[in-house]
Formats: sequence, structure tokens, C-alpha cells
Amino acid sequence: MKHLDNLTIHRFRGLRDLNLHDLGQINILVGGNNSGKTSVLEAISTYCRPLDPLEWLNTSWRREIKYSRKPQLDALKWLFPQNSEVSHLDLYEGETYVSSNGDFPVTELRAIYREFEGISELGEVENSSESQLEIDEIEFDHILRGAELKLKVATKIVGHEELSVSFEIWENQRFINRKNSSTAVLPIDTVTPFSHRIEQLQNSLLSEAILLGIKPKVIELLQQMDSEITDLVILAPTGKRPSLYIDHKRVGVSPLSAFGDGVRRLLFIALTLVKVRGGVLLIDEIETAIHTQGLGSFFTWIVQWCQQLDVQLFATTHSLEAIDAMLDASDSETDLVLYRLEKKESQTKAVRLERERLHRLREDLGLEVRV
Repeated sequence: MKHLDNLTIHRFRGLRDLNLHDLGQINILVGGNNSGKTSVLEAISTYCRPLDPLEWLNTSWRREIKYSRKPQLDALKWLFPQNSEVSHLDLYEGETYVSSNGDFPVTELRAIYREFEGISELGEVENSSESQLEIDEIEFDHILRGAELKLKVATKIVGHEELSVSFEIWENQRFINRKNSSTAVLPIDTVTPFSHRIEQLQNSLLSEAILLGIKPKVIELLQQMDSEITDLVILAPTGKRPSLYIDHKRVGVSPLSAFGDGVRRLLFIALTLVKVRGGVLLIDEIETAIHTQGLGSFFTWIVQWCQQLDVQLFATTHSLEAIDAMLDASDSETDLVLYRLEKKESQTKAVRLERERLHRLREDLGLEVRV
């Protein structure tokens, strides 16, 4: 079995009862605008780290990174379809529900988001003095909006069949995660269309790769695309902000930015791919920053390394060229599946095309398979 064999997204953002059955190792999601492709990745992301509130917060913010971020509650609540029975219009309440089977021991995830008003237990109100407020001194301005995030999972783990945790999250206050030792975790990470342009993320991933002793594997991955890359280092030549540099046989030690957006994208994917070994990699708009002529070698590279590192890939694309390049980069032994998402009234349906059928539709008939 694979990490995830079948996945049903019962309720998540705008998705209702979406069934992705017989998942492959390489899974491509296509469909029209607003068909829910990115929402599928977000649902998988939270499902693989179901009891980690930071994963929920980070997932809710990923769409906001290239803009100014919304307050954390305003971003988080839209993951949860609203409960129509809620009578308090100003206080949002919603619930998500996802189920799956496969090697990953979690079989169901239910998450409930419920807003309330009150005084934070941290005793800190933004712009307030350090002195503790007495109950009779509390003014209306000190009432904060908060939310309870209740996470419940059903598992195949003997003795821990059901797990449940609750967290309080407050507006205008940094959430402090209290670590838990749950075994209901699958290595997972997300590559967005713009995450490779955030230098701090690149530096953090490379630092983690160095500490884990896996930097040589990352360099090996990059050398599949450019054999003259010899090393990756983080330097601060001016003594100020550190930056990532590539040591290259032909051009010497040069900042990553000098190699163009494509190399930056490839490096970010390589760092993330190695990090999630034995887990799941999510890539939104997989063709981003990769020149059409380089799609074939890129996909050959990513298929090969997903197989070697036991990584299950879920990727979205708008590009027919990307689909054709993925077909060319794979063979009949490659476990590749394409899902076309279609809006049907209040539901989203998935049309499944395994590699051989997809190949016939494209190679023999030249059919449009994206919408």
C-alpha cells in the first residue's frame, strides 16, 4: 500500500464529498479555475499532521504569503465550511471532515473551529500595561476574539484508536504550540508557486538539510539538472543578512539569485523532497518557473527521486505541456494518475485517468484533459 490509497474530502473549504480513489505515487490534479485543486492540497496537508495546530495555521496562511497576511483567525476560519445551525452571526463556527486509508495509520480527521469572546489566559492584551487587570477594571476594549480548535482523529494504532486535542487561539496574539508526542504524523511539506522566492525559507531548508546530514543528497539531485553544481553554502559577505550561494565549476561561488528563477525553484523542490523522505510532497502549479523545454528533464528527475525516496507526490497544474512532459518522463511502470476536478452543483467530482488511459487520450486522440 501507499501512504494514502484512497482519500475522501467530506468537508473542507468549498469541497464536499470529493473522492480520490486508487491514488498513485504521482498524482496530478487538473481542473478549471476555482475547481478546488489547491484546497485538495490543503486538506492533505492538515490530514497528514492532524493534531498539529501550527500546520493548520500555516496551511491557512499559504495563500496569503504573497500579499499582506490576514489576521490568523480570519485566515484560519475559511478552512472550515460554516455550520448552518449557528445562531450567532458574529461568531463563526465550522467543521472539516476527511477520511482515508493506506499505510498512514490515521483513518479519519474531524476538526471543529468555534469562535468566542473573552479574556486570554495569557493575561496579555496588545498595547496594555504589564500590570494584571483586575476583573472590575476590564473594559470592553479588552475583550478579545478567540477560537477553540478541536482536533479529533481515528487511527489504526493499537491502544490509541481515537485521539483528541483542543487549542485556544486568540486574535493579535502569537500562538504558542505546546508540543505533543502523537505518532499520527506523516512527513509532509508544500511547495507553493512563490515559496522558492522567499530567501528565508530557502536558508531554513538548507540549514535543516545540513543539520540532518542530507545536503549531499540535495546536491546530487541538483546535479541531475546541472552537473557543474558542486556545493551549496550560506554566506554573509557584508556581515549582515545571510544568503544562499551556489558553488559552480564554471561561474564560481555566486548568489542563488544569479542563477534565475528556474534554479531557485528546482533547489527549493529538491530541499523539500529530501526533507519529506518516506512521506508526501505537495506542489501547487508544478510547472511554475520551469521553461517548457526543461519540463521533460525536470519531470524525469522528480519521478525518479519520488520513487527512490518513497515520496507520494500530489501536484496541481494548469499546463497541458506539463501533462505531456510528465507522460514522456514516465513509463508503463510508473504509478501515475491524473484527477480532473469538476464542479457539480454543490459537490466536486473527480474523474480518474490512470497513466495508460491518459497516454492514449493525449497521444492517440490529442484530447483536452484539463477541463
